[in-house]
Amino acid sequence: MGVDEKDLFQLYVETKNKAYRSKFAATPYSERILFLPQCLRSKDCQAELSEYGYNCQGCGKCRIERVILEAKSLGYKDIFILPGGSVSKKILVKEKPNALLGVACLKELMLGSFACEKFGIAGQGVALLKDGCVNTEVDWRILNDYMHLNSHSH
Repeated sequence: MGVDEKDLFQLYVETKNKAYRSKFAATPYSERILFLPQCLRSKDCQAELSEYGYNCQGCGKCRIERVILEAKSLGYKDIFILPGGSVSKKILVKEKPNALLGVACLKELMLGSFACEKFGIAGQGVALLKDGCVNTEVDWRILNDYMHLNSHSH
């Protein structure tokens, strides 16, 4: 078709974000969870892997701890650093959130959006700037804006 797969995924994620933005924004922080990908960690990360993802040790070698502290200060129900998409369904079943903010590569965001719809969760996705599963990057300002979305902010 001459359409780049990445462009298609991006369009899909943007469309889903728009469709669920007001429902996400209307959901209290206490009913939201945040999914961060393990690939945002420093290569020297000391976090230990548990049943539901990595437990940040707050070493300061990456920006994940700052995001976690910000989400907690807003009152997010929980924050998870995922080793991969497979653990996410287990978390959704356990936590039963009404809203989910996920950071991932476009393909994972697309799969995540299917899961959100299946569970009736208002999902928002922030795409990584660089894929590759190691030393990835996200626009921290955009992530922060999404974290703060509420019904008074749009």
